[in-house]
Amino acid sequence: MKPDELFSSEEMMRFEAVLKRHIEAAAKVPLLILMTLLAGLALAIVGYSEFEIVYRVFDYLAGENNEYWSPTLMGFTAATMIIGFHILAKAKPQNLAVRIVDRSVEILIPTYLIGMGFLIACILFADGLGSMIQIEMPAMIGSLPEAIEQGWVDAFFAHVTNPLAVLAFSLGIGGLAIVNIFIAHKLLTTIAININDIFGRLSRARAAIKDHQAILNAQKDYSSLNSEINDLLIWDDNYIRTIIANEVISVISDALLPHKKWLQESQYSSEFRFEDSHRKIDPKQVAKDIAKIEAIRPQDIMNAMNPKFLEKGK
Repeated sequence: MKPDELFSSEEMMRFEAVLKRHIEAAAKVPLLILMTLLAGLALAIVGYSEFEIVYRVFDYLAGENNEYWSPTLMGFTAATMIIGFHILAKAKPQNLAVRIVDRSVEILIPTYLIGMGFLIACILFADGLGSMIQIEMPAMIGSLPEAIEQGWVDAFFAHVTNPLAVLAFSLGIGGLAIVNIFIAHKLLTTIAININDIFGRLSRARAAIKDHQAILNAQKDYSSLNSEINDLLIWDDNYIRTIIANEVISVISDALLPHKKWLQESQYSSEFRFEDSHRKIDPKQVAKDIAKIEAIRPQDIMNAMNPKFLEKGK
């Protein structure tokens, strides 16, 4: 490390590496914002889906008179359930209700997909796809007459596939409300994490930039002060006395300016333009005093700083 450096080159490189790391992290903020917006959009879709499920159920129960149920009010309870489950899952992740929802989602999603698959198969078969298969099933012992008349494919769809499709799809649709709450909780968690990460990255980047600038300023100030110290070390006593003497002369000259101005005004005005406390001052005496002070030369000040001279003065 150089004598005029507060921090070595290796330390400066480490500081710059930290700064670069925080700036690169802050550069990803736009992507995080985009992901947060997409998560918010997905949350809005899931929330609307939950609202529609609850609304339609209670709209069916209410009938035409809406005497006992308000479908709109009950639909908005979906938001209450979503927020309530999110708070509960965050505060008590091992709660029984949270664990039931987590486990049931693993079953409800396959159930919904199976029901949807069966339902599509039944629709396609009923829409004429079954007519493409013309297979006669021979009569067997114990076989149903209906199965013989319909054929084994028709019988299978009529007695097996259709009931399974209705059952699985109904369970899937019913469980969709639970799945929506589960997804909404995950989306809310993601949004909260992203927002906290965004502000954290920006805050750390600002702090890193500020600290790095402080380090650069400290390095610069240290180098400057070290240079001044080195200059002082190479100056001899006469040079330092000369600088001090010139500085004293400059201070004296500045201090005499108001008095010179007053003296000049007093010479060109019959009525002095100064305060009453100055009216008894003799301008001639002031001029003499100014002349005596201006007669002081830098050499006189340098002689006054001579230790020998000071000892004689004692």
